[in-house]
Amino acid sequence: MPNARTTDPQTSHEAAGRVRNVTEQQRAILNILVVPMTDEELVARYESIMSAGLAPMASPSGIRSRRSELVYSQMVMDSKDRRKLRTGRNAIVWRTTELGWEEVIA
Repeated sequence: MPNARTTDPQTSHEAAGRVRNVTEQQRAILNILVVPMTDEELVARYESIMSAGLAPMASPSGIRSRRSELVYSQMVMDSKDRRKLRTGRNAIVWRTTELGWEEVIA
């Protein structure tokens, strides 16, 4: 994440805090998660888009890792909804946050 020098004015610190370094994989995930979904659904959708040449290559574990990074960056969050996986277990439904939406529409 970009930083401002301690001698920079407050506006520089605020601007530095808003700058996000989003990879192409993360941007694709943000675009997918405008419709809330589980990791299982996310991986399936990403792979579909990837096979059409519209997203960079990524493995299922890589997709989940990029989603986790977006959660850490506060661009994706737990929607508090749960859905059943194919295994019958409940899973978190992820959604794009306001910060994430800023990246989607940028």
